[in-house]
Amino acid sequence: MRRLPSFNDFSPGIIGDVRRPLEILDRLPPDMTAVVAEWDRAFFASAGNKRAGTNIPATLSSLGLMTRTPLALTDAGKAILAAPDSVEAARRLARHVVDTRNGMAIIDAVRSLNLRGDKLSKDSLKRELEVIGIEGLSNATTDHTTLLNWMIEAGLFNRDGLSNPQPDEGVMKEVLGISASERSSFAELPLSQQIFLQVLRRVAEANGGAEIPAKQVIDECLRQHRARFDEDQIRAKVVRPLADAGWLEIPAPTLSSGRGGKSGPIIPSAKLMGIPIESVLPDFNQIVPADLRAKIDLPPAEVRRLLESNQTYDRGLGLELLALKMILDIGLEPRAFRLRSRDTAYAEVDLTAEGKNLLFSRWNFQCKCVSGRVSLGDVAKEVGLAIYSKAHVVAVITTSDFSSEAVSYAREITNATHLQFLLINGAVVRNYLDKGAGVLLDHVAANAASVMAQKRSQPIAPEEGS
Repeated sequence: MRRLPSFNDFSPGIIGDVRRPLEILDRLPPDMTAVVAEWDRAFFASAGNKRAGTNIPATLSSLGLMTRTPLALTDAGKAILAAPDSVEAARRLARHVVDTRNGMAIIDAVRSLNLRGDKLSKDSLKRELEVIGIEGLSNATTDHTTLLNWMIEAGLFNRDGLSNPQPDEGVMKEVLGISASERSSFAELPLSQQIFLQVLRRVAEANGGAEIPAKQVIDECLRQHRARFDEDQIRAKVVRPLADAGWLEIPAPTLSSGRGGKSGPIIPSAKLMGIPIESVLPDFNQIVPADLRAKIDLPPAEVRRLLESNQTYDRGLGLELLALKMILDIGLEPRAFRLRSRDTAYAEVDLTAEGKNLLFSRWNFQCKCVSGRVSLGDVAKEVGLAIYSKAHVVAVITTSDFSSEAVSYAREITNATHLQFLLINGAVVRNYLDKGAGVLLDHVAANAASVMAQKRSQPIAPEEGS
């Protein structure tokens, strides 16, 4: 499980200089009673409650800054204590949490909220962290907001009045080795390009960053991740785009360079060599593809623009983003893409999501970007897929509308089987993108009430004597 560390009673407002509790622990062991008494006096006005004796040591242990047997600072705790001032100490704390305790998730979550223009709050930050895979955050916890406050204390973010914290690119680059924009730029790359850069960086570190035969990197990529690459298109789809984005350089061709897709040297750029590659390693088990995940934070108005574009690629991308946004706003988790828009000439996208609200449920989504009405055949196809995948809900979303035959067929299947349908037409889609998640949730709730009324005629107990 990916979790954040505990920060009970360990906020900058209570602690001030993060070196203070560490200095007390370093000065007074092995007498834990004396340490707790000094923490109580320094931070809680000698209140004598559990905050000093329970919460502070629990936080330091969760952060990996102290050991209990023997009672002492860890190497990480000693490094923070040795900082020359309170700001540098906070920066070392932030770097430690990013390196060892999933702290980069806070940076990613704040970035997502800022890109969408959503107000940052305890609840919105918690929801964003859960979307990107952080678990174990209770409704009452302030662990995530306290960690953000320590990052603000470190200067990684600037807080201006009532607006959301904004990343300080220079400080973030200095402290973490990678700025928010560099991390975002890497995350937007297709997975094949991320893998290529990971291999290139590893090879470059071994030879000092000089020219490297492209074939050496390509062969390793194919050996380890062949399914992620179109071998005949690696130079066109991977090498050249990475050069255009400044991640690598392609020296001017020479007479000996050759003409093959694998031929010629490449040079890792200072941009690639200057980031901690472990902080942006590709997630090979990701459900949402990297190129799509990086765009999930596009504002709804931009998604609507894509859906209404006369470019097929834009419409397909808009459709994928629409499906993902709806899944997240309903409170589901995307589980698998069955068909991406690129596989269907950018006309539709199929994916599966799951929910765990009170009971487990599996949802099959089909999203169609068409000019005509969704037909009975389109809906009927989803019934077979739902039975095969043991889904409970069939959700069909379209930017147009449904034929009367399709609506009647969905009603008949709802009445006759365990399946239920959620049909979302273009009017609801546009209203949702204009006015927000409340429109979608109201439509889902009204649909649930309608489905319940339809299913009232289904038997709930065997007849007597049967």
